[in-house]
Amino acid sequence: MTEKELEKIKLKHLKNNLQIYKDNKDLVVLYNDYINKIVEFFDFIKVTKNDFLYTIVFDILTEIGFFTCHNNLDTNRDNFEELSIMPGISVINGACVCRNIACFYEDVSKHFFDYPLTLCCFDKYENADKDTAIYGNHMINLTTYHDTIYGFDIMNHCLFKSIGNNRLKGVEVDYYLVYKEYGDLLIHLTTQLEKNDDFLSQTELKKMLLRIASRKDVIESSQYKRIISDANDFIISRKKIFRSFLDDNNHYHEEIKQKMLSLK
Repeated sequence: MTEKELEKIKLKHLKNNLQIYKDNKDLVVLYNDYINKIVEFFDFIKVTKNDFLYTIVFDILTEIGFFTCHNNLDTNRDNFEELSIMPGISVINGACVCRNIACFYEDVSKHFFDYPLTLCCFDKYENADKDTAIYGNHMINLTTYHDTIYGFDIMNHCLFKSIGNNRLKGVEVDYYLVYKEYGDLLIHLTTQLEKNDDFLSQTELKKMLLRIASRKDVIESSQYKRIISDANDFIISRKKIFRSFLDDNNHYHEEIKQKMLSLK
């Protein structure tokens, strides 16, 4: 794809995205307000000292439906509502797929860390066709532990180590993913509202991070399990604070769900 062809596609998506934003501005603003509440909350409870501990805490909260209307997250539904320019909203609505969870995590974590980036991947064990082989069929995020970049699949609770050539291997499971930059491009064009963006620089950054990470030592199983235990303890010890946050902000869940029902 030439730069001229890419620019033409970008302009087409930009026009479409701006119209979607115009039609659903109230929903986007409401979602961003809720994201800011989550950011303030995580800053208040001081969970961000360790990138990976934060990721695991976020993973646990997502799994139990903490951020979701009626505290029930359904990741098995074929039909769900999605606002293409802001995929993370579907998490709050209660029904989503991997890209919604990955984008939701990025929307929150980018306020704290340098690399909460989404990563489009190809998972050969899932239903595959020509398009998924090119664009990918799964999405995860990047996280860090002791200055090493890892992939983390919040939907399936799996940690991945880069092993070079855009390939990632499961740390605790015998599972492989391949990074697909065209998938990143597709998501990027669908979600960005501005013409001047840094997609190419982000793509090169991801490739560089994966190359560097592949040369570093992998986290040991005992360390991984300890962090999971620490994350659970962290949540349990602060259950009253978490409950207070829900009581104060559950109205966002209901309002977002109602607006999702009338997407334009």
